Amino acid sequence: MSAIAQKQKVMEAIDQMKDEIVRTVGELVRIRSVNPNYPGVDTDEELGGETTANNYLEAIYRQMGLTVDMWEEAEKRANLAGTWKGSGGGKSLIHNGHIDTVPPGREENWKSGNPFSGKVTEDRIYGRGSCDMKGPVVSQMMAVKAIQQAGLRLQGDVILTSTVGEENMDGATLGAGSLVKRGHRADAAIVSEPSAPPHPLAVVPVSTGLLWVSVSVEGKASHAAIRGETIRAGGMGTQVAVNAIDKGVFIVNAVRKLEDEWGLTKKHPLFKPGHFSMLPGVISGAPHGVQVPFFISEYCLIEYCIWYHPDEDPAAVKEEFETFVHHAAQLDEWLRHHPPEFDWKVNWPPFVVDLDHPICATVAGAHEEAAEGTRFAGPAKFAGFYAVCDAAFLGAQGVPAIVYGPGSLLVAHAPDEYIDIDELLTATKTYALATMDWCGLAD
Repeated sequence: MSAIAQKQKVMEAIDQMKDEIVRTVGELVRIRSVNPNYPGVDTDEELGGETTANNYLEAIYRQMGLTVDMWEEAEKRANLAGTWKGSGGGKSLIHNGHIDTVPPGREENWKSGNPFSGKVTEDRIYGRGSCDMKGPVVSQMMAVKAIQQAGLRLQGDVILTSTVGEENMDGATLGAGSLVKRGHRADAAIVSEPSAPPHPLAVVPVSTGLLWVSVSVEGKASHAAIRGETIRAGGMGTQVAVNAIDKGVFIVNAVRKLEDEWGLTKKHPLFKPGHFSMLPGVISGAPHGVQVPFFISEYCLIEYCIWYHPDEDPAAVKEEFETFVHHAAQLDEWLRHHPPEFDWKVNWPPFVVDLDHPICATVAGAHEEAAEGTRFAGPAKFAGFYAVCDAAFLGAQGVPAIVYGPGSLLVAHAPDEYIDIDELLTATKTYALATMDWCGLAD
């Protein structure tokens, strides 16, 4: 059988598996696997959900004849790997996705119904994790199953992995970051995070980096009635009180100017202009010990999410941010003598794979073949990943990892999260063809 006929046979198998793929995604979505360490969740209530979801996948892995490995780096948080050994002589490949999800948020905002319904319409599968990223995890698994059902065998090993903890960077040590230590190493990896935006099913060889920093501003409490004394000409000013929230807003407005500067100066060919940014995602302030507006507030805390250029040193980004804020503080009488303080909480590194790396060409070629005749037809598009993901931790372990996956980050953490079925099927075909090309087919 020619290589073209072999590929056609696999793609036909995937078309015939459509109902099975859709059903499996829906069933997996219905297994609640919220990250138990996600800020604001009840850890005891959510702990074990990732394991339950991976137990579901494990049964399918065993039906496929894979060599299965389940392990815990933390109690009740089991990772899953399934290896299909090749005949020898080919390159090895890891397919990776994470099994944890973010919380569903307010259920009343889900117009599609229960956040864990796995509801299927004519063209979509709904539910928390459908896009990010249980649909993609199933897609990778079914790609390997389709190769098997076509009666083909690979030369190189392929390893399916479903890991824990990605949503809050637990995965750095507890999930994908433990794969190589566990013995699951390959010549390259495809992480099935949603590729979009800006392009659906793009080949993604690079991401931003992410810093999380808390900026705290001190105030001086007093009775709310003396507000006028603190802000009007001729008033007693800082000798009587300072509203920390006002000073926090001053800092936010100042940092916005640095963010605007980044939009003009920080450029990368695979990211839209202005992508590198500084989000003041959480702002809190109050008098200490009470939550009423009858005091002038004593503190303000601003939680920043800083998306930085993949070529930059995070230490230099931290220094740039702190230096700018300190300079801005010199423009304010109170902040000049009571400067903001910084608590750097997280650095999630970027992943970077050279565009000339063979895994990029392999996935791009597979996409072009798989997408023929669909709305995704044409040469593969290359783009940067808008967020961060476990590809960084695979890369840190010496496994070059890129992202290619169905779905969009625009809906990933939102109410009514969904994945398009036709996009899911096209991705499944791409994973299958990429696996065949990368690992090689045995005679």
